[in-house]
Amino acid sequence: MFNRMRAFIRKFIGFSVGPFVGAFLSFITIPLTTHFISPDEYGKASMFTLFQMIFATFLFFGVDQAYTREYHDTENKQNLFQNALLLPLLLAFCTLFAALALPATVSRLLFGSPGDKLPAVLFGVMIVFMVFERFILLSIRMQEKALEYSLLNIFVKFAVLVLTLFFIFFIRRDFLAVVYSAVFGQILGDLYLLFRYRSLFNLKHFSLDTGLLKAMIAFGLPIVVATSLSSLLDSMDRLSLRTWSDFYQIGIFTATLKIAAALSIVQTSFTSFWVPTAYRWYAEGKNIRYFKTVSDSILLGMSVLAAGILIFKDLIVLLLSPGYADSRYIIGFLCLQPIIYTVSETTCLGIVFSKKSYLSIWVGLIALIPNVIINVLLVPKFGAVGAAMATSISYIFFFAARTHFSATNGMRFPVVKHHIVFLVLLAGAFLNLLPASDTFFINIGLLAAVLAVQYPTIKKIWVLSHRRRASEA
Repeated sequence: MFNRMRAFIRKFIGFSVGPFVGAFLSFITIPLTTHFISPDEYGKASMFTLFQMIFATFLFFGVDQAYTREYHDTENKQNLFQNALLLPLLLAFCTLFAALALPATVSRLLFGSPGDKLPAVLFGVMIVFMVFERFILLSIRMQEKALEYSLLNIFVKFAVLVLTLFFIFFIRRDFLAVVYSAVFGQILGDLYLLFRYRSLFNLKHFSLDTGLLKAMIAFGLPIVVATSLSSLLDSMDRLSLRTWSDFYQIGIFTATLKIAAALSIVQTSFTSFWVPTAYRWYAEGKNIRYFKTVSDSILLGMSVLAAGILIFKDLIVLLLSPGYADSRYIIGFLCLQPIIYTVSETTCLGIVFSKKSYLSIWVGLIALIPNVIINVLLVPKFGAVGAAMATSISYIFFFAARTHFSATNGMRFPVVKHHIVFLVLLAGAFLNLLPASDTFFINIGLLAAVLAVQYPTIKKIWVLSHRRRASEA
């Protein structure tokens, strides 16, 4: 058991290298960007990224998820890869042609004005590259090549950083500097991916497998609906701000999301290696206690990180620049989303193992309904604060629904502690709406409460660690 745990941790660290180094590069990029670009301009740039995410949801058609599901059951991995790529790539080129034909319309949708036609066209180009990147990285991830996966992610982040510095210092200091650096950095990184893994696109032995395609689409279609709902859940805050508020509020909200990205590092690292690991464990017939141990451990790590961000939030916000000072009031709410999503990856496995992907549709609806209601009620009056509240509260519904449907399909273990921790963190987020001078000791108390609730997990980890050291002695 100790050897398995050691291998588990080693692989997690391997997948974490990329996100951690990428976060460090972002840590350098964000203050540079926010110091030279106003919240209004930053808000416009965030619309580009938001619509990119929304389009990707539909373009993949759920086939990317079906690809990971079929990977270990298919002998010819390359043919699986090429068949899976067909439909998303076709839809991506349709998007590119639409951007080329209607650049003014795309520009108005993204930035509120029809004049910025070049970034609208680049939006279509980037969508095509996104599809290639997604499937290449999935192939590496499913082979559990942790370090290679991480290094490739670092390369893309580094390219974006270098181009951000170039645009801001030598060309322009508006939202287009952010857009151009993101687009050209991403394309540069993806060109390297395409060259390095060009063997994946060797069509010499390609055969169109209509049966496989139908199976992947059948598995993916419910996921398209579910992912669309999830994407809408993730973007409703900024869409609401775009509808009922202004670009300043969008800029503040987006900059705060970048701070909360410290937790998204763990989310990305964990989900990157957990999906193939969980499928392998299931195939090997692992006892459910292994899954519970992982769930309890990731809950502990994520909640402690969230409390730490709140304790040092004023110092972190200071790095953004004085124009983004309002970020301190919503950071507690936005930290909840990556925590809850990451932990839910360990409690939702019954849905994917049972192949009942349609249940994810109900999960999305259960989370989206309160999200829409709270956004409609609060965003017109409270702006970014109202949007942040809607996001955090709706993700508690998301976790409850995901866990419930998983439990009814064979993956049941106690999650009362999870709900208590989430409610403690939500209460802490509301308390952080108070003036900054009053919140430091509140957040210290929040950390103590989080640790107290999870004392059994801390004790279990300590005992396992002590036994491992004793066995090695």
